[in-house]
Amino acid sequence: MKKGKSPTVGYLLAFFLGGFGAHLFYYQKYLKAVIYLLIVIFSAGKLLPLTMVLGWIDMFFIKKWQKEYSEREEKVSKRLPETPTQLPFTKGITQVKKLEPSPEKILLQKGKEKFYKEEDIILPEYAHLETPLYIRKEIEELKNSVKAKKSSSPAIEITFSKTEFMKDSIKYADMKLNKADFVPLKVYWTTFRDLDERQKRWYFYWRYQALNGNYLDTDLSYVILFVYELLNYTFNQNAAFNVSMMVRLREAYKDRLPDLDRYIVPWIRDMLVELNEIELAYKWGLGAEPYSGFNFYQIFKEYQDDISKIPMEEWRKVLYGYSETTFFKTNAKKVYAVFEQALKLFQRINIEEGLDLEKAWFRPEEKIETYHFFGSAVIGRNVPSRIIKYLQYVPTDYFYNEVTALFRLSENVARLLAGVTRQIQVNEEWLPPGFKEALLEEIKRLDLTKDVGLKSRFSPDKGVKSRFTQVASAEEEEVKHVIPPRPVQTTGINGEEIEPELDLPEIDIPENRSRIRLSDEEVDVEGFISSLTEEESKFISTFSNGKKSINEAEEQLRDQGVPVTIFVEQINAKAEEYLEDVFIELIGEEYVINEELVTVWEEVERRNRHEN
Repeated sequence: MKKGKSPTVGYLLAFFLGGFGAHLFYYQKYLKAVIYLLIVIFSAGKLLPLTMVLGWIDMFFIKKWQKEYSEREEKVSKRLPETPTQLPFTKGITQVKKLEPSPEKILLQKGKEKFYKEEDIILPEYAHLETPLYIRKEIEELKNSVKAKKSSSPAIEITFSKTEFMKDSIKYADMKLNKADFVPLKVYWTTFRDLDERQKRWYFYWRYQALNGNYLDTDLSYVILFVYELLNYTFNQNAAFNVSMMVRLREAYKDRLPDLDRYIVPWIRDMLVELNEIELAYKWGLGAEPYSGFNFYQIFKEYQDDISKIPMEEWRKVLYGYSETTFFKTNAKKVYAVFEQALKLFQRINIEEGLDLEKAWFRPEEKIETYHFFGSAVIGRNVPSRIIKYLQYVPTDYFYNEVTALFRLSENVARLLAGVTRQIQVNEEWLPPGFKEALLEEIKRLDLTKDVGLKSRFSPDKGVKSRFTQVASAEEEEVKHVIPPRPVQTTGINGEEIEPELDLPEIDIPENRSRIRLSDEEVDVEGFISSLTEEESKFISTFSNGKKSINEAEEQLRDQGVPVTIFVEQINAKAEEYLEDVFIELIGEEYVINEELVTVWEEVERRNRHEN
């Protein structure tokens, strides 16, 4: 039968060692105990008399704590299944008598042979990884210290260093449980000392199942605890196994535990960098822009076989100079659906023409940086930072311009499909010739017959291919600051002229963007002009040919102390209210009047001239 805590021991600890919080550690009042201990440490012992007095005062609460502890243990024992009341792994945690487990019940087993097949877990991609000698030596020294501690007499422990986590991990490395009930665990920087007896039972059972390919539902804290064991090489000293197991955990739980990727992906990358496996580390984010921040290159690599599967929120982050229109706000799902088809078609055309999106969209830059390992992890072993050299892949101007053109064109196509003829401005020179018509044809065919592909009507054009050649070389990329547009293509595969043959009578594709008239009943032009302040009216009137550079805009508003972006947003907010569209768009380094609202701009300019 399990022994409870002795009040006599509690009183003795409070009287003689109360200043160090020993009695509080005894009754598992860890927070208060640590506070006592830190007071003594940071005061260099000067405040020890104060904490001793506090310890003596705590003697009045020993009886209450003793009762709370007994009641808690009684509740736990009632919930546990019929198993031996003492398990081997409790030695060193609470001082109790060891009992031999019964083979007929739920057993915790320990032995020299591994309870999992290491070779089945190691992935071929990481099979060549070898653990550095200095790590092996460090783990061996820790193992020897754990053995020495087992042979010595029990002692009260008041240290919770990361090295102690490694020792606990070594001590529990051979533990497994054949059955246990799930117990919730939500702890940051999880260690074994954060787990009670039932949580330990679940962890050893869950870990045993995971090692044999059965990834049970569990809390993130349990998964992170196992990852800590792998990062520290304390559960297994084979680097190939540790990296492979982390990859398997990530694949098994990335959908069920969405927060896992925030931790395990950079840790896998860190482990590979530590092993000097830079090429493998690229797969896990090394070389993104930067590897610790925006990582669209990593996202692209993950979905490079079908870029339409990249989450829409990631695409929205890289749109260049796009302001949400009233149409978009009310038809966002339709625009996204068209954009998804546009991405599919765009990637298909590039593949058929032999063009490499990765080379066009990203360029390598050599980086030499101080690399810091295993942020936010419990790491007890020595892992110093180091200087590493690697290639960082950053998006090119082609990337931003082509993606933005695709998204803007998708909104225009969605407008046409909805019967709205007014179009927003699109730089279609960044897209393959005739792409808009091809996208409309693709959508129509998909509506009629599912899974019917659209063969590209565009022959490989050397002019188009050349843009990929330009960005393939870092040296040439630095020289070429002006990005050549896609050439206009007029011939097909057999030399014949390309003429889109579309059977879309219900869709009116305007040759030019339709401009609203001042008398248009659908919008309130007079209301918009009347709502403009004198400064806003003057700002709009000074556009030259409907354009104004960012520098010019900033200079004009400098005396007012208003940021250009906020000033333009105020004008656009009024335009959306009265004209149902944005009035000023940011395209490249210029603010541009929305082409379909040019007549309104001309009217504002005329009135401002007349007043002055």
